[in-house]
Amino acid sequence: MNLPKQQADTTAARSVDGHVVRGTRQGPSPVLNQWVVLHRVGPDRAGPLDSVRTEAGGRYHIRYHTSGDTSALYFASTSYGGIAYFTSPLRAPAVKGDDALITVFDTTSGPVAIKVGGRHLIIGIPHPNGSRPVGEVYDLQNDSTVTVIARDSTTPVWLTHLPPGATAFTLNTNGDLAAGAVAHRGSVVGMFAPLSPGIRQLAYTYDLPASSFPLTVPMERATGVFELLVQEPSARLSGIQMKEMPPVTADGRLFRRFLAQDVPGDAVITIDIPKLIGAERQKAYLGIGIVLLLLMLAALGYAARRSLPRLGFAGLRRGPTGPTEPSPSETLVRAIADLDANFERQASPPPGARTAYENRRAKLKAELADVLAGGKRRT
Repeated sequence: MNLPKQQADTTAARSVDGHVVRGTRQGPSPVLNQWVVLHRVGPDRAGPLDSVRTEAGGRYHIRYHTSGDTSALYFASTSYGGIAYFTSPLRAPAVKGDDALITVFDTTSGPVAIKVGGRHLIIGIPHPNGSRPVGEVYDLQNDSTVTVIARDSTTPVWLTHLPPGATAFTLNTNGDLAAGAVAHRGSVVGMFAPLSPGIRQLAYTYDLPASSFPLTVPMERATGVFELLVQEPSARLSGIQMKEMPPVTADGRLFRRFLAQDVPGDAVITIDIPKLIGAERQKAYLGIGIVLLLLMLAALGYAARRSLPRLGFAGLRRGPTGPTEPSPSETLVRAIADLDANFERQASPPPGARTAYENRRAKLKAELADVLAGGKRRT
């Protein structure tokens, strides 16, 4: 039986009272006689509802009624210099002030310095085929008072490069970038979307073969905050000074977390991850890969807007800023990883070493299973 969707109450009038201003170095300047359009976007229908022109002081006023599905969103927009600018969703019955303010900017295709306020690199554990899923998130800052647009279809507003051997490039479109706003050609990732003053986030994922590690990551340009999340407990870093922070977890998966601030553009970081051995360890990680990274990237945001990034992953929590006592499960995961790494370093294991290694590993895995199942604790 199909239940009817909730319908909005159409009896009470709602309103939005705002201003359209142009951002300048001297401050906001009112924009008069500018069309402002009220939009409705819902699962049942979408489209413009009403429009008005701004009056003295750039002021506009629109009264409207909600209708249809209650999950529909309402917002106001205006187009200036061929670029659309929007308010936040109009959630209150009467919206005014900053929530109804629309700031527009002049446009330019000339050179404007785009800063990297933050760069976040996420390295997961391998797929069954041995390749590793990698996610990257850039917080791009336009500190000017103009919206930067691409000069032509071949010259992006901003670009970066993928590591050699990267495959399965996927743009994260859960943010404010549409699929056509970013082009991937070879190793180059170019953003063609207009970049207005403020911060815009670019996020994508790709796969790297096992042969790509140790992975060399050039910064390419000065970066305010560089963050590395790596799921492999035995990963080793070199090249730049990074501070290890308390680990973070997502859906019960543990990530080591490293931070560096004010990283120069010529810096290079090397990430070395010991090779995995045995199909048994692969099975322990099945089901964790690109899906997890996409879920994490979907909610990443605003990290570079503060002195240290604040992770906004859905389901992701950061440990306290001070030293923390690792949980029993974390201790066991690290013990298994260290055991694997130590055994792998033995070029010619002595007789009986493999048997001892496999017995010890099986015991640790059994203890881990008990802890995760809520049974006995490790002593």
